[in-house]
Amino acid sequence: MLRRNFILITYLLFLGFGINKAHTQTSQSLRKIAQSLGQGVNISLLEQHWNSPSQLLKTDILPILKSIAEAGFETVRLPVAFDHFMKEGSIQLNEEIIEKLHETYLRANELKLKLVIVYHYGKLTNENHTAETERIIKIWKQVIADTRHFSTENLFLELYNEPTTDMDIWKSTATTLVRELRKEDPERIFIIGGANYNGINELLDMGKLSTDDGKIFYTFHFYEPYIFTHQGADWTPEKTYMVGLPYPYKKRKMPKLKGVAPDAIVKKEFERFPREANFAYLYNRIKRIKGEADKLKIPLICTETGVINLAADKAKSKYLRDITDIMNSFDIPVMLWDYNDKFTILKNNEVIKKLKGWLKD
Repeated sequence: MLRRNFILITYLLFLGFGINKAHTQTSQSLRKIAQSLGQGVNISLLEQHWNSPSQLLKTDILPILKSIAEAGFETVRLPVAFDHFMKEGSIQLNEEIIEKLHETYLRANELKLKLVIVYHYGKLTNENHTAETERIIKIWKQVIADTRHFSTENLFLELYNEPTTDMDIWKSTATTLVRELRKEDPERIFIIGGANYNGINELLDMGKLSTDDGKIFYTFHFYEPYIFTHQGADWTPEKTYMVGLPYPYKKRKMPKLKGVAPDAIVKKEFERFPREANFAYLYNRIKRIKGEADKLKIPLICTETGVINLAADKAKSKYLRDITDIMNSFDIPVMLWDYNDKFTILKNNEVIKKLKGWLKD
């Protein structure tokens, strides 16, 4: 009996060691792939639902990819408003968008660029989440049918951008998306963010999904302080007049805050700005985020950070240098928003010059 118990205990210990070793190897492999993402940037094109689908599909993406590769980036994130490319009255994607994504991957691969495809501008709400989750799955299945044979280390699928539902609804939806789409693409790395527009606090509160099979990156978007990164943005009405904010904070360069209600969000952000608009605040904020993510054992990436063109070149450049340096110091792969639109890093070619120390030689 003693011998039998000894053998059983030894077997269980060996089995546990094997499982832990396999888990460690999987974690190390995932971390290695995450680091291979390197320096990333978003291309603004296929998410532009305000332009005609035919116009977007005709745009030649190759010159943009070449420019990105030559600049020293290693990863491209391509937002796609899939709902803009549907056959009328159906949930069938037009063949042209599938062909466009196929071609984009091939061209990116030739240029040694990794590609992240992300579902932008979805219609998920608290009220429709059950039916909409099924629809999102059906849309992704059409994409995966064409892309499943592409390299799992060069193509990544971010399943839904910036969800705005309640957190518990989003966690349930994300869990279902991963479970069902994993059946279609067993080895692909999926990317999942948190509720509240990929908010980091919501991601950490959500934690690891129950369907996490060791092939998920967890993403957050970082635009702090928001009043600086989105100054003058016409889609945030309270800030349309608020431009000229300096980075780092300098009291003598601050614009005046006028005509704002006492309880306005912008007023509170304005009051916090002196404390938040500096390297030390950003460093400590990212340090806390990374520490919490490590405790949860979630592989963390940042798929959006950036500054609007309305910011002064010098302030924008300094912010992006600081945030990329900080993310890099904590081994968080980061993708700038964006290469070629309202947050472009090509503004007078000055901003991208300031990022040369971060970009790959």
